[in-house]
Amino acid sequence: MSVLSELDSIVLRKVSNPPLTTKNSELTFTEWDEQSIKVYDVIQSIVSGENVTAYDASTVYDMFDTDITKKFASYNSRIWKAIYVGSPSTFSGQTPEEGVYWTQVTLAELIPNIIELARFSDGLKSDTIPAQIYSKSITIPSADVLQLNSTPKTIVSGTSGKIIVLVSAIFRATYNSATYATNLGLLLRHSGSSTPISGNSNKLGFTSNTINQFTLRDVTNSDQFIDGADLEVSVDSGDPTTGDSDITIDVKYYELDV
Repeated sequence: MSVLSELDSIVLRKVSNPPLTTKNSELTFTEWDEQSIKVYDVIQSIVSGENVTAYDASTVYDMFDTDITKKFASYNSRIWKAIYVGSPSTFSGQTPEEGVYWTQVTLAELIPNIIELARFSDGLKSDTIPAQIYSKSITIPSADVLQLNSTPKTIVSGTSGKIIVLVSAIFRATYNSATYATNLGLLLRHSGSSTPISGNSNKLGFTSNTINQFTLRDVTNSDQFIDGADLEVSVDSGDPTTGDSDITIDVKYYELDV
């Protein structure tokens, strides 16, 4: 019997929730402990790190690496993901623990990486060449952030005959002393497009050191992707009125032939 099937044998006291069994009375101490252990075992099977490459102090890890063995590691019966965003973002010899270099994750974090690895493997067996994933980072001084609506900044320059397809985008900043005000929404879009690929209405509203991810938008407007257009960042509505922190945006993308 798999550990997941153990969930179906959990016993409830009063509420009916098939296929679980309802006892219609209080659980004994032993029965309660048994239920708790079943839940623990299921969670442990998801986060244990079994079959994930073990942490190696000599390995150079990088949260942006396309090799999942350089991005994830198992240590102390847990799965760890590299999150260091220094310059450079590579590191080694940092034993996994919650903090600047690592964070605990579940197997769900690995699924997209495993899927991409499988697609790459299939590509090697066929005539189709898998898309090359590129990385780019841009730091924008605070003076330019204050003019980011009137003067957007190019992150990736476009190429005629290709569309830049955004895979992911990370926003990070070290807070200085003054908070940005009024127009706080950051948008990622193709130059000349009225439809953002990604954005957040309060991305510039940080009041301490921050790192977070942009959310990709599911929009079907015809001008969301433009042949040969640059990928740029701008501020929604108008320029911010105050603020003195530089910001950094890290993106991953590929180019689609059109």
